Amino acid sequence: MNTSITKSYWNDIVLAFPILSKNEKNSEKCDDEQFLAIKKTIVENKLISFVHGMVTHKIKQDLMSKINDFWLYFMPYDVVELSYLLPSDDVSGDFSGFEKFKCAVDELFNLAQSYVETINRLQMLFENNKINLLKNLNAQICALLHSTLPSDYNKIIYQFYRVALRVFTKEDMVGDKKNTSKDGTFNCIGCSAEIISCKCDYILESFHLTNWQLITIGILEPLAGDVIMDLIHQTIESEVQDTTKDNFGEHHISDLENWIDKNVYNWVKYIYIPKHSKITNIADINLAIFMRKLKHLLYESYTRTRIDQLFNIIIEYPDSEPAVIDLSFTLHKTDFKPELCKKLQNALHSRLLHPAVNTIDIITAYTAAIKVLRKIDPCGALLQEVTQPIRAYLRSRKDTVRCVMTTLTEEGHYLTDELVRNENVLDEDDVCEEESMVEWAKWTPDPVDANPSKSSKRFRNSDTVSMLVDIYGTRELFVNEYRALLADRLLTQFMDNIGDEIRYLELLKLRFGDSLLHSCSVMLKDVYDSKRINHHLYSDPTSNLSSNNLNNKLEFPVKAIIVSNQFWPNFKDNFNVELPSVIQEHLDNYTKAFESFKGNRTLNWKPNLGIINIDLVLKDKTLNFTVSPIHATIIWHFQEQEEWTINDLSIKMRVPATTLRRRIGFWQNQGLLREKSFDSFIFVEDGIPTTSISGKGNRTSFVGRNSEFVYGDDDDEMESAVASAQDQREEELQVFWSYIVGMLTNLDSLPLDRIHQMLKMFATQGTGVDCSLTQLRLFLDEKVKQHLLIFTGGRYKLSK
Repeated sequence: MNTSITKSYWNDIVLAFPILSKNEKNSEKCDDEQFLAIKKTIVENKLISFVHGMVTHKIKQDLMSKINDFWLYFMPYDVVELSYLLPSDDVSGDFSGFEKFKCAVDELFNLAQSYVETINRLQMLFENNKINLLKNLNAQICALLHSTLPSDYNKIIYQFYRVALRVFTKEDMVGDKKNTSKDGTFNCIGCSAEIISCKCDYILESFHLTNWQLITIGILEPLAGDVIMDLIHQTIESEVQDTTKDNFGEHHISDLENWIDKNVYNWVKYIYIPKHSKITNIADINLAIFMRKLKHLLYESYTRTRIDQLFNIIIEYPDSEPAVIDLSFTLHKTDFKPELCKKLQNALHSRLLHPAVNTIDIITAYTAAIKVLRKIDPCGALLQEVTQPIRAYLRSRKDTVRCVMTTLTEEGHYLTDELVRNENVLDEDDVCEEESMVEWAKWTPDPVDANPSKSSKRFRNSDTVSMLVDIYGTRELFVNEYRALLADRLLTQFMDNIGDEIRYLELLKLRFGDSLLHSCSVMLKDVYDSKRINHHLYSDPTSNLSSNNLNNKLEFPVKAIIVSNQFWPNFKDNFNVELPSVIQEHLDNYTKAFESFKGNRTLNWKPNLGIINIDLVLKDKTLNFTVSPIHATIIWHFQEQEEWTINDLSIKMRVPATTLRRRIGFWQNQGLLREKSFDSFIFVEDGIPTTSISGKGNRTSFVGRNSEFVYGDDDDEMESAVASAQDQREEELQVFWSYIVGMLTNLDSLPLDRIHQMLKMFATQGTGVDCSLTQLRLFLDEKVKQHLLIFTGGRYKLSK
């Protein structure tokens, strides 16, 4: 095509497409018949590409000159003055942004519409429909808009959708629909304007129109999609926070899902299917897919919120079980297990695993965590990972075993119910592969994020008691601790509630086996036999303890627990307190009666053990106490003389001064003894008790004739009569110390497993004492604390 031919048709082309004219406003426009004739000429002379290129280039130039006017609405007032948009006194900042965005979109829409006729005529030049010039125009507008984005353009868009969302959801807001302003006027809760000039209808109508214009242009999603999603996300998080705040006892997921389906769905539909639009199916976005994404956002928001609250949820379990069930549901739909594990471990370290928390409280939280994490993740991998620091910390506490066994055999405690269930302890070494295949259909593999170096079988199948025993990995330690605990109870309760102790022992036998608890059975039999012997000695007419015996001058009865020494745990105190002569006389009479009854057997008394019931007769009252023999002997000697020094009383009673000083503190607390000078005490008959502890630990005062005090375990004086299992085990392990010292002297340094192997080979056979790897590690760590060993690079060596 030469230049002369082009010029001959140029006037016709300009007539068909006035945008190509230098003076577009004053140029003539052809009608439809003229355009069809011009179209025929363009097609016959193969000028389609030329015309298309010229028109699109002109539209692009025109758009570039006018597109900046759109962004002027997004500029602050000190940059460009738009006097007709300045907010008036009754328009808030958000509403001002709403108006600015509406006006900007109006102008942009009008600009885009001004090219529609030209684009439609240009489209008619192409016989096929493969090229969509109107869609290309919208894409060009979108590209030009994004090429000139101001830095804070999202602020105005945010204000536009935030105002509309507030108006849309005002019916769901808590409280009255009217808000009272500072000057006493009633304002609409949606638009914040006065009720008489409410703008809610105007806002919704403008919102419909603006969204329809954005959809028509094809820039709704590119321009405002991120803002809409972010605003919806914020709304979801706010709703989740308000719904779940400090509320663990109700299910919320179904209500939140209904809220998404009702409120949020209608809001999204309000945006993407405005009433001005004739579109019934959304072309640019699949609403169903979009709603699934919003529900996923809901699950993520709920899971994050509950993860932050998980420590409190564990502490309040089982009251918080609905929250646990909901969290289990949402956690399986999200990928937040690593975040849950990390945050919960941090919460446990900061709020639970420190010296200020009692061991029993840590055990309670641990058992609650076991139940909660099992519901959240039945496979046990999460439980294994999260509770590992708790187990390690509990191993470092010396009273862990005693607290566990106390709670297991304490009437009314929740762990007692776990024991009653009679679920045997799972031992991986005892479970063969054939037995484990019985329930093969219920088997589930560990999740992909589980630690491959650790098996979660124990954590998946073990009950709560088994998990507690698994802290140390050995049953013997717990059984020995129960043996010591049982001895304490029998010595202090003096045969009361022995039926309960038999019941607990039978339950423990079902779990730990008869052989480990044989000594406990003998201990209970000793108590039963002692009760029978006491009854016989006081009822037999031939006994010198019988009330029918004329030579019986006993002032008070003596009842003894006769123990089989080899089956009872070692007693702590190795001293024998010198009891008052009148008490010793009664003990001697009991011994004679026992010798007469048993023939060639006698009794070896432990005067520092047991309990004594005494009455203290003061000036105006009588006080009754049930205390240990040492306490009774201390106060007895103060009736002989009013003032004693620690040294004199220690010699008199044959009790170490440090032990005596600690026991005297008990009577000081009752206001009966007062320290006159250093280590010198006098009896105070009208003293005022500083503390008074009842048998159940409740603090009361002493008044009246029948005031009674039962020696409780709250005070430091009420120490265990027998050595704990941990103390006994450490004493047994001391036999290995000489072997270990010899090894490290010859070989300089050794790892833990190597020391354990050598002890098993040379030491355990000669001593008869077994030692597990865990027990050996705890023993060696204690030596490190005592600076007898050094642990470095995974090896132990002697300290120099």
